[in-house]
Amino acid sequence: MGTPTDGWLERDGIGLHYLEWAPESGTDRQPPLVLLHGLSSNARYWERLARHLPGRRLIALDQRGHGLTGLPPRTPEYPAGYALERLLEDVAFLISELGLRKPVVVGHSWGATVSLEFVGTRSGVASGLVFIDGPVQSAANLFSWDEAQKLMQPPLPRFASFEDALAESRRDFEGTWDQDLESFVKARVVPDGNALVLTLTAPVRLELLHGLYESQPDVLWPNVEVPAVALLARHGPARISRSREVGAERLATLAPNVEVHWFDSPHDIPLFMPAEVASAIERIASLAAGNATSEAAAG
Repeated sequence: MGTPTDGWLERDGIGLHYLEWAPESGTDRQPPLVLLHGLSSNARYWERLARHLPGRRLIALDQRGHGLTGLPPRTPEYPAGYALERLLEDVAFLISELGLRKPVVVGHSWGATVSLEFVGTRSGVASGLVFIDGPVQSAANLFSWDEAQKLMQPPLPRFASFEDALAESRRDFEGTWDQDLESFVKARVVPDGNALVLTLTAPVRLELLHGLYESQPDVLWPNVEVPAVALLARHGPARISRSREVGAERLATLAPNVEVHWFDSPHDIPLFMPAEVASAIERIASLAAGNATSEAAAG
């Protein structure tokens, strides 16, 4: 898989930025993949994983408030422009404008919630779902909104230099850091006077977190009618790890057709174990393609 190309779409005055990886010549396997990153991340997050999926068309969206999407002067209206429904509309618009016929939607962390919301509320648009270490059950089952804000809204960093930004990411991704992640770090930050700050501001982050908090996975999982898998990390804070275990147990009851795979990895499974994540994605994509063939034959 080669270097991705930058693409732009215009929607309601907002410039939606995405990266696209074209499949290697003669190996354009269907369906394509739509990749949705987590909070404080961006489309470059998927570059390492993309190298393990050479036969498919991949589209990674910079979601609102992240990367190059919605930078001034084309910033979404606050707070309405960051409502969860606007994010879902962006994904639908991307799929339609790029002619992505029934893609598999892949999301990580907060992006996993966006992916589940999309597949669970828009029947017939996607052909598969890969849910990577997002909240399997409602966050409201675990915390009050006041608790959630304290846990999920730490002070955002301010960097004196790009080297400082790199140093923080080296610490965050200890054990898997390499130079291929420098483009991801570069896409996370913008100048603010003599310093660098995240493209994701504190007010926008809080609004996006509120959408995450109000999401109802227990309602959405039974609505998933396509091949789906939840990829969950074993490592992390004890309270979060336990919530994953309880959520996985509940998922087995709510949607027994959804596969669950556990990884001996921290939260960022696509960075720590990209080949294994790619294998899981390929399995869901193959099942999705088989369903599409069966539907075509039946029609």
